[in-house]
Amino acid sequence: MMETLQRLKPIVCPVCKAENPPDAVFCGGPRCRKALGEFKYIIEEVAAETSRIERLADTVTSFTGRPHFVTAHLVWFAAWVLLNSGLIVAFEIFDAYPFSLLGIILSVEAILITSFLLISQNRQNVHAEKRAELDYEVNVRSYRKIRDLQDTLEAITNRIERLEKREK
Repeated sequence: MMETLQRLKPIVCPVCKAENPPDAVFCGGPRCRKALGEFKYIIEEVAAETSRIERLADTVTSFTGRPHFVTAHLVWFAAWVLLNSGLIVAFEIFDAYPFSLLGIILSVEAILITSFLLISQNRQNVHAEKRAELDYEVNVRSYRKIRDLQDTLEAITNRIERLEKREK
């Protein structure tokens, strides 16, 4: 098996033209990483179909899932309360306790973040479905190839058995 791979020509990446080992699945180029061979590269396919709003949703989702998001909100809430509690005399109170404007802003923010999360999740579902489809395609091709090999092996075995019977 290893000798067969060594005799095969390297696979040349269609994008960056880098040479890869004959058994490579992805291009070894550090910036390329494209899929090699006849199968689709699902990440590229999904990225090509992504709209601006979906990219924005992914960016927002990525940011809201980090500790920086919580930290920014804690700072923002503390500043809002300080400015509207009258502790800082230089600022006029624009949202007195119970901070109803802050509540409205947080409600709108929650609606937007939830919408972005759902958009991002739907995109991830499409990605997962495409990967599953590709897995199925690979499985079917592998099954067919194994069946062909099994049929060939059976034919060879039958031939050898017939030859052995003739020799006896």
